[in-house]
Amino acid sequence: MVMKGSYYWLVLAAFTIGCQDSTTITAPEESKLQKFDSLMTTFMSENEIDAGALSIMKNGRVVYDKSFGWKDSAHTQILPQGAMMRLASVSKPITAAAIMKLIESGELDLTTRAFDLGQDVPGVLELDPSPVLGDTLFKQITVEHLLQHRSGWDREVDKDWVFHEVEIARALGITSPPGQEEMVSFLLGRSLQFTPDSKYVYSNVGYLVLGLIIEKISGQKYMDYVHKEVLSPIGISRNDVIQGRSFLPDRDFREPWYNSGFKGVNVFDPTGPQVFISDGGWNHEGALSYMGLVATSRAIVEFLDHYMVWGENIGTVRSNSYGTGWRYHTGSLPGTQALALQRDNGINYVTLFNKRPGGGGSYNREIGQKIDEIIGLGILN
Repeated sequence: MVMKGSYYWLVLAAFTIGCQDSTTITAPEESKLQKFDSLMTTFMSENEIDAGALSIMKNGRVVYDKSFGWKDSAHTQILPQGAMMRLASVSKPITAAAIMKLIESGELDLTTRAFDLGQDVPGVLELDPSPVLGDTLFKQITVEHLLQHRSGWDREVDKDWVFHEVEIARALGITSPPGQEEMVSFLLGRSLQFTPDSKYVYSNVGYLVLGLIIEKISGQKYMDYVHKEVLSPIGISRNDVIQGRSFLPDRDFREPWYNSGFKGVNVFDPTGPQVFISDGGWNHEGALSYMGLVATSRAIVEFLDHYMVWGENIGTVRSNSYGTGWRYHTGSLPGTQALALQRDNGINYVTLFNKRPGGGGSYNREIGQKIDEIIGLGILN
C-alpha cells in the first residue's frame, strides 16, 4: 500500500508520462486549463484513486480531455490517454436515446405496454412468468413508466434484483448467471411494490426491460442498434463505447483495474472461490442497458452535446440553443464512479474513476463542485 504522502507524486508521475502522447488540446490555451490537471491529481491523491479521466466540452468543441494514473494496482502500467472505464448507470441515458429513436421511427410509443400478458392492449415482450404471473399490475407498465423510473419496482422495499443473479438462478433451477429474459421471467412471478405511474423510484430493473424492448423491436443486438442509430450518426466510434466485461483478461487494453476493495461470490462459479466483487460479482456482459457499457470520457461528453441525460426528456435530442437547465446522470458500482453533466451554457463534462468511496458513498458531488468552481473563474471563455 502506498502511503498518502507519496500518493500525489505517483499520480502526478503517471499523468506526466501518460500525457506525452496526448492529443493537442484546443482553445482556450492549455496553460489556463492546467487548473484541471491540478484538480484531478490532487483529488485522486487525497482519495487514493488509481485511475481517472476528465473531458470537458464547450459549444460542441472538446477543450479538455485527459486521463490520469495507473492501469494496475501495483502501479507498474501508466493509464493511457484516451482511457476507457465502466459507466455504471451513465449507460442509462444511452439506452433512453435508443428508445427515443425507436419512437421517432414510429416503431414504438411511450404508451406501448412493456409486457404482453394477455391484456386487451398487447405489449412488446412475450415472456412466461415463473412460475406464474405474480401481479396483474405488470400489465399496466408502459415504455414511459420504464424510462421515468415509475414502473412499480422499489429496491428499498424488495431487492435490487439485478445484483441477486445467483438467487434468481437457484429459484429457476438453472446455471448462474441467468440471462436477461430469465431474470425478467422470474420478476414477473413476483409482485410489484407500487402501482405503475403512482410515484418515482429509481430502478435498474426498468432499464433492463428497456434493453430487451430495444432488441425485440429493432431485431438487432443492443450494441448494434445503439451504434447504428445513436452513436455513429454523431461521430462516436464503435471502439469508444463498448460492451463491458466481467473479468480483467477480457477487457479492453485501455481499461484500468476496478478497485472494489472487497470480495464476494463469483456469479459464474457460485460454489468456487470468492472474487473481488468488481471481477465477477455480477454478470457485467448481461447488464448493458442499465450499467454495462464502457467508454472513453470523450465519447460521453460528445453524447451529452446531442442528447438529454436526465429528467422527463431523458434520451431526447438536445437543442443546439441549450438553455435547458443543468442535467446530470451519475453512475456507481464497486470499483466505479462516473459523472456526466450538462450545463445550460453549452458546457458538458464527464469524470470517470476506478473507485468509489466505502459505504456506497460518492465522489461525484465533490468533484463536480470543484470543476464548477474552476469553470466559474472564466477560464473557458
